Amino acid sequence: MSTARVMRVFVGAALLAGLALVVGQRIQASAAAPKTPVHAKAVTRLLIRNAMVIYGNAKPAFGPTDIVVQDGLIARVGPSSPKDPPPDAVIEAAGKYVMPGIINAHMHLQDERGGVAQPFQYEANLLLACGVTTVRDVGSEFEKAKKWRADSAAHTLIAPRILIYTPSWRGRTGGAPETTQTVRAGVQWAKANGADGIKIFGIDRDLLQAALDEAHKVGLRSATHIAVEETTAKDFAELGVTSIEHFYGIADAALDGIQDFPADHNASNEVHRFGRAGELYIQKNLNRAKLSGVLDLMIKNKVAWVPTLSIYVAGRDLIRAQNLPWYREYLHPTMEEYWKPDLEHHGSFFLGWTSTQEARWAKDYQVWMEALREFGLKGGLIATGDDAGFIYSLYGFGLIHELELMEEAGFHPLEVLKHATVNGATLLGIDDRLGRVRQGYVADLLVVNGNPLENLHLLNPYGTDVLTVNGKPVSNYATLTPGDSSVKIARGGGIEWTIKDGIPYHVPTLMKEVRDMVAAARAERAKK
Repeated sequence: MSTARVMRVFVGAALLAGLALVVGQRIQASAAAPKTPVHAKAVTRLLIRNAMVIYGNAKPAFGPTDIVVQDGLIARVGPSSPKDPPPDAVIEAAGKYVMPGIINAHMHLQDERGGVAQPFQYEANLLLACGVTTVRDVGSEFEKAKKWRADSAAHTLIAPRILIYTPSWRGRTGGAPETTQTVRAGVQWAKANGADGIKIFGIDRDLLQAALDEAHKVGLRSATHIAVEETTAKDFAELGVTSIEHFYGIADAALDGIQDFPADHNASNEVHRFGRAGELYIQKNLNRAKLSGVLDLMIKNKVAWVPTLSIYVAGRDLIRAQNLPWYREYLHPTMEEYWKPDLEHHGSFFLGWTSTQEARWAKDYQVWMEALREFGLKGGLIATGDDAGFIYSLYGFGLIHELELMEEAGFHPLEVLKHATVNGATLLGIDDRLGRVRQGYVADLLVVNGNPLENLHLLNPYGTDVLTVNGKPVSNYATLTPGDSSVKIARGGGIEWTIKDGIPYHVPTLMKEVRDMVAAARAERAKK
């Protein structure tokens, strides 16, 4: 063989070997490349890498570290090992924070507003996009709610986990008078028909005593919206309700006498009802010592408080509530129409709302928040709920504002997130498996773009303004030089992934689906 031919063979073999090496490296790199999860698709083994972790029980964040999810459960919180089985998908979480899924302990499952259809998927998407992985429904159509609960549990419906505290246990007498026997029968009906608990509205004490006694016997928890009745928070606490919702009944129990209603007050008129409700905590006969005593009684008898601060904020600042920026893309026209002032729509009471009414509501909030803070400092269990769908509060967004208002009330962001996670799980009796980033717990997790402990606005799926220097987020207390071109404002934040039962839901995808639903509904309405 000639020397030239030998060289050609040698060069050809070298080229083939080099090509094989490159192809091998590419195959190896491809095999080792992280696989991003697919939206709403179950993952057997999920790795969340290099995350800062907010555990849930108010201890400080820690990390960066890894979280391994296996078959829907948190398998490990800690550094990965080269010996670990390869994950099926990886979420790169450097610069992100992971926290437990949020529990919305006061909400309503809705597929209509004012009798006009609205897709339930619209509400479900918004809740998941705002980090809500578990909800306690406290008033909806019972049979529909049970179907949604089952479909969510089977993962055939993209929605948070659902618990149902039905008010439908009452009004089942066929027109006969309500008695202690009928309310006991109603509680038994709720248990037999699959309710997770009961919702109680205004009620006389003898009926309340029978209902709660029966609920304790059959093992049902309870939530109450206390009306202006003979029963106040004191009665409910004495008789063992699980949680008190909103603010009603607590201040009533601390009045020396009753609220000073004018002679023409009509409790069936929404303007009257909500206008005077905003004066409850600023009544001249509010006895602060008695108020502290009511809070002490609630704590002693293990009665939780779900204040739903966010649902009433329009009362103290209507213009703000009517003009939130996310309405432009995310407000369904059915909801928009329902919110317009109309005495026939619950919570749509802003007919000629005045600056004086706003001022009274603002002062009412101050005392209400002081009472809530006292309750928390004394060891009371506080959980979060938004009661959205009414009074200019949009699903999920109202819950994020609830967290912001709790910080306004004086709670540290770590405490606020505990209210939304650990405390919510405790309230619902599911704290043995939910509410913490803990090995063995169900993988309900949020991957947040940024640190919500620094700014709770970051949890809002609409995002928020973030200060950057050379493209990197910095505190707005950082040393800045006027005119520095490297200093910019960027849109940031939002939850990237909401994980429920180990299934990752991509929040930008959820929100695009919401935008599409809203756009289609607006286009359809424009044809009419």
